[in-house]
Amino acid sequence: MRRLTIIPFLLLFPLGALLAASPGVAGQADALHDRGSFQEAKKLLLDSVAQAADGKEKAELYWRAARETLELGDLAEDAGQPKDAILKLFEEGEGYAVKAIEADPQNDLAYYWKSSNIGRWGQVKGILNSLFKAGPMKDLLVKVLSLNTQRSDAYYVLGQLYRELPGWPLSFGNVDAAVSLGRKAIDLRMAQFKAGSEKDLIWNAYSELAKTLYKRNWAPAARAKEQAAKKAKYGDARQGLDEGSLYEAAVTLPNVSDREEAKSLAQWVVSELEKIPSGSRTAGQEKDLKKAKDLLKAW
Repeated sequence: MRRLTIIPFLLLFPLGALLAASPGVAGQADALHDRGSFQEAKKLLLDSVAQAADGKEKAELYWRAARETLELGDLAEDAGQPKDAILKLFEEGEGYAVKAIEADPQNDLAYYWKSSNIGRWGQVKGILNSLFKAGPMKDLLVKVLSLNTQRSDAYYVLGQLYRELPGWPLSFGNVDAAVSLGRKAIDLRMAQFKAGSEKDLIWNAYSELAKTLYKRNWAPAARAKEQAAKKAKYGDARQGLDEGSLYEAAVTLPNVSDREEAKSLAQWVVSELEKIPSGSRTAGQEKDLKKAKDLLKAW
């Protein structure tokens, strides 16, 4: 997603009922996704829906179809396809997410991918439409956190929303809250990665936090002063968005400026991803490596 091992025989044989009903379909689609084979993953998922055992399994297939369709929309934009064709893909992706919600209203990732497709639609359509879509996106992400306060991806996207949107009275943008949400996203995901509940870090979350810090541009003294103010409120904050928006109160801040930390984060991403042999990096990791390098060049 811009800006959240191929299995050869899948491409050679039609998908029969045995494959479609297999609990491994979602895993096979995830492997195709990691390889960047988004169209193949989408076909596998949609061909498998009819054989899903129940609503929960159907939702797992549909939210993944929403994810793959979003990726295809990103690729279409990169390829310079007509705007209407790109928008149609994000509308299609949103539709799959809606089907996932209908199949299992307790599946938090269904709401997450609905929000993501809405957000990309707004970005492509233009700034006024992005503002129009911001509220629904936020509501969906708050719903994600109401179902699962440990969903790091939701904090990650909320951080970008709060950074990119204007503040009151036009919208709810707040670059300081965006920094806290970004920190929450990377710290939570790191803890999950170390515990083994997540297989990888969200590398782009570090680059997005770096962008947010660069934009906030506080000196070390301002960081320390404002952190103390956040600590006075953090203990009473409700779980989810409110707590995430004050999360900087709970971290140990290095005694550097925002922009120094931003550069350090981007350099760390480059260093860590370059440790992975180029032939072993996923399509997403390659994209994240390029983004971190581009940030450093721009700064």
